[in-house]
This record gives sequence, structure tokens and C-alpha cells, in this order.
Amino acid sequence: MLSAIPVLAVLGYAAQTAASKASYRYASVADNYKGQYGEVIQRDVCVIGGGASGVHAAVSLKDKGKTVVVVERLNRLGGNTLTYVDSITGIPIDIGVVVFQPLPAVLRFFDKFKVPLANTSTLTANVPGQPANLSVPAPLYQTIQTYTDLRDGSGVNITRDDLSIGPALAGLAAVMAKYSYILDGFQTLPHPVPEDLVMPFGDFMTKHNLTAAIPIVFQVGQGLGSLLQLPTLYVIKYFNLGDVAALREGYLTQAQGNNSLLYVRAASYLGPSNILFESTVISANRRRTPSNRAELLVSARDGGVRLLSCAQILLTIPPTLSNLAGWDLTPDEHAVFSQLTGATGYWTGLVRGVGLNQTVAHQNAAATTPFQLPVLPALYQVAAVGVLEDVWWVKLGADTATLPDEQVRARAVREMQRVQAAQGVPVTEPEWLMFDSHAPFMLHAGAEVIRGGFYKRLAGLQGGLGGRMFYSGAAFHTHYSGYLWRYNEDVVIPMMTRKS
Repeated sequence: MLSAIPVLAVLGYAAQTAASKASYRYASVADNYKGQYGEVIQRDVCVIGGGASGVHAAVSLKDKGKTVVVVERLNRLGGNTLTYVDSITGIPIDIGVVVFQPLPAVLRFFDKFKVPLANTSTLTANVPGQPANLSVPAPLYQTIQTYTDLRDGSGVNITRDDLSIGPALAGLAAVMAKYSYILDGFQTLPHPVPEDLVMPFGDFMTKHNLTAAIPIVFQVGQGLGSLLQLPTLYVIKYFNLGDVAALREGYLTQAQGNNSLLYVRAASYLGPSNILFESTVISANRRRTPSNRAELLVSARDGGVRLLSCAQILLTIPPTLSNLAGWDLTPDEHAVFSQLTGATGYWTGLVRGVGLNQTVAHQNAAATTPFQLPVLPALYQVAAVGVLEDVWWVKLGADTATLPDEQVRARAVREMQRVQAAQGVPVTEPEWLMFDSHAPFMLHAGAEVIRGGFYKRLAGLQGGLGGRMFYSGAAFHTHYSGYLWRYNEDVVIPMMTRKS
């Protein structure tokens, strides 16, 4: 057990004599404590994080003949891809990742595991005000849209010009095309960084006369918090050219509304011996080991400890200092990661027993805010899923990732109850069917830090420590959709497979 291992050994250091205590040398935990672990796992690549990016990387590496192991803190793969399945009807509802951009990498990955996809533009949904079409996934349920200030349940008169939205989106796409290189990672940013990309997104949209598109970007870009204040590069990395095209031509989703099926089959393909569920890295020794391999101590769900011996490591989890506690960060890594001082929050779930009219959705809005966007933290809307009786979405965003889950749930219920009271229906305490935190959602640095070359320094970390450590785009830019796989597939995978 870990408690029996001396602290210095856990940190990967060997103690020196009293005369040389100011210096240290790295030592192999395996060499010093042979027999202390139930299992030593040796792999070509250790993938830290089993979300979309980590799973795609692990599968791609296995396909290339590499041995892999995935370390995942949850009891499943897929990260923010989460599906509720009703125990009576068997109807699935995706509450995390709902749609994907129609990119080749997405199509190939789903096809590999024989998971059928459907284009949302080809599916026949219900007419707003009518019951849901049970043959199509729940997110396609169409409702009558109203605008409500969820701070008090009052109606909001929206003054948007719908006819200008299309031209504004086309104009936004034209401007974004100038910076399309950011889709392959912020490390490609030129220096100096174009001022368009570091200015607040609200100022960017005003500068280019595109403000009519802001409500659409806000609705699609759930999880970005108060996006008007975010540096533009983060917003157009998330809501990008692929989204503009998909709004016109359709997104992809699993044909039966169960995106989690992809990860169930990927887990089977990787095999149980190559996935450590409910596990986290508790210490790392990536520098000088007798085997010239990186070593990770991992807490396992059986309460024990596993030792991983890795030729290379791929980190796909958010690189916050708290997530990397116990890692042997270099001074450069610590300096770079500590500048990711911002993070938005996003939480999703389902509740039953709201009792409102299920054919009407209450979009959160505010009468006197810029572009009438809601004041966060708050629900994005109060809306029924349609395919199950009196079951409602919970999607709540915040500018901070630190709200406790209990506080988020309580806030969501209060806002639903305000709508109940305003609509004259009984005020209830809804039953939670599922709840999931996606925080931290979007890690970000400040404008001055970006101008100062932050992402150039980040790029310098890639492949560091003698080619042992690589960072997935998902670790820094949480958008659990297909284009992060493109980053993994075209950039990370070749870098990692060029060495044995």
C-alpha cells in the first residue's frame, strides 16, 4: 500500500547523505522497491485521461502496433460523453456530448466501431408545440421558444433581427477563415498574436459588425461562460468554421441518441488490461531512471497502487496545478501551467417532476444586458426532453469552475421553481435522474499573457523530457467534439510514433 512507501520514494527521489542533502538524484521506484506493487505495467505509451481525445489517441496508437494503457479517473471512458437510459422504456438521452461536426476523423472513428451516425438535417423532428418524434434522438425535440429571465421568472421581449443572423454568421466565417490555423492548436499562433484574437469577443464582433450572430454563438457555445469578455481566440476555437457549416448542413449524432455506445465499444477494443478505471496518477518520475523510461505511480480502484513504465506519456486531462499534484513538473511546465488562471464551468443533468408545459421552452435572457444575454451563473434554458414524460434538461454555465456541485444543483432547482411560480403551476422539488460536472470546461490565459508568447512556450513543452511527454489539444481547450480528434490524429500521433 502507498502508506508503506517512504515519501521520498513516492516522489521519485533518492535520499542523499547528510553531507549532500542539498542535491538529489532521480531513482527508479521499481528498482528500489521491487515486489511492493501487485503489478508493474510496461507500455509504449501511457495515456492520461480517457475522454474523447485520450480514447482516440489510444485506439490510433494500438492500430499502429503500439502498446498502450489509459489511466481514467471515472468508471467509464468518454469523459463528458454521458448518456442516461430510461430503465422502463430504454430510451437514451445524451446529456454531455450531443452532436459532432461532420469531419472525416469523426466518421472514421464511429465507422471503426460500427456505431451508426445520423445527420441532424436529415431527421424528421416534430412540429413545435406537438409531441416529440420518438424515432429521433431527444436533442432534436422542437419546442415553442419563449424568453424568460430566470432570475425572477419574468418574460423578456427580445429585440433581435432574425433576418440579419444568416449574413452575420457568413461574415463571421469569413473572418474566422483568416485564423483557421488555431483549429490545429494554439501553438501555431504567430508572434505577435493578431490583435483580433486577443481582444474580448464582444469587441471583436462589434469591430467586424457581426453582433447579430452573438446570440447564436452563445447558444451553441454553452460552457464558455460570459463569452463577450473571453479573448476571441478561445471563442472561435470552440465555435468555429465547422459549426457555421454544421448549422447550415447538419451536425452528426448517434442514430439512436446514444453517443456513449462509441466508448463502450472502444473500451472493449482496447481491452480491460489496458484501461485503469477509477485511477489517478499520484507521482511521476520522468527524468533519469535506470531504464530510461518514465515511471508513474497510479492509485487503483481496488485501493492498491500500480507502477507504470512508459516510453512516452500523452496527457489529455486539463493541466491545472491541482490535477498535476505529485507530478515532477519542470520549472518551465510549472511556469506555463500556472498562467492558465481562468476556467469556465459547465454542468449538465436531467430532472423529473417540473410540471410545466413540455411543448414550451424558456430560453434564459435578460432585458437590459448587452445583446440580452443571461446573467451567469445560470441555466441556459428550462426545457423538456420530449421523449420522456416530464423529464427536463439541466445545462448550467458559469464564469468559474469552482462552484460546488450541490450549489449548482440548488441554483438549477431555484430557477426552475421561479418559472413554475411565474407560470402559476405547483412549485415542486424535482427529482434528479442524473448530474455531471464538466468543470473546468475552458481553461484560458489572459490577453497580456497570450500577447507575451504563452502558447509559444506551451509549444516548447511538447515532446519534452527527452521525447517522453506530449500534450493533447483537449488538455487545454475543452471542446468534446470531432476537431480535437483531428488535432490528436494529425499532430500528436505522428509525433509519438516516430520513436519506439
